[in-house]
Amino acid sequence: MRHLFSLSTFCVLACASAALSKAADDLTVISNATTNGKPSGTETQYISSDHIRTTQGSGTEIIINLKTGVMTNIDDKKKTYYNMTKQDLENFQAKMNEKMNDPKMKQAMAMMQGMSNSMASSTEVKKTGVSRKIAGFACEEWSIKMSAMMTMTECVTNDLKYPVQSWAALQEFSASMRKSMSGFGPSAKAGEEFAEKMKSIHGFPVATSSLVDAGITKMTTTSEVIEVRHTAIPDSTWEVPAGFIKVDNPMMKAFQDHGH
Repeated sequence: MRHLFSLSTFCVLACASAALSKAADDLTVISNATTNGKPSGTETQYISSDHIRTTQGSGTEIIINLKTGVMTNIDDKKKTYYNMTKQDLENFQAKMNEKMNDPKMKQAMAMMQGMSNSMASSTEVKKTGVSRKIAGFACEEWSIKMSAMMTMTECVTNDLKYPVQSWAALQEFSASMRKSMSGFGPSAKAGEEFAEKMKSIHGFPVATSSLVDAGITKMTTTSEVIEVRHTAIPDSTWEVPAGFIKVDNPMMKAFQDHGH
């Protein structure tokens, strides 16, 4: 489900960064990304004590207010944005529970259960034995095999300092979000199992790559840190660009439309 991708991204970040060195200053991490071997833009993570913002070359951005738990999803191409709150997840969960008597919904959930259980049980997380340097940071490589179709590699470092207040807030935010998603059934359970396995990775990922092999088509993506800044981040970074239009949360809208 595309609307949950951003949340899972931050959960993975939290799980994969369990032993970071910590500091009180803001952190900006800039990375180059590729898709199928071709440059796909620059990705930037802005991390402060109470906010996180990621920008991607695809024209999408995410802002998380770690104090309020509100996640803002921004589409730079359409110049729109929407918010997702813990209350939204709880409302979605309630609506899903209402639909569970629908035979089609039960069938869909059964299929999802099988897929989620298969992915969770087949996930393997282990060191590759490869060490290298990325942007001046020494890192160790880990292999994450999520299924027969998807594999990931992360090179993680313990030398990159992370704002201590932001780390604590991110842990709390991630735990709160996972709790809000507890009623999502098989997807939530699989997510918890995946998060548990990812805890064996200690450090900040400075290089990542993924391969999705669906048989008739393959897609590879990479992201590699090229610069790290420990300078103050302006408050304007946590604001939606002027002129952008707020739209309905597509997660709720799609579910409502499906019900008609």
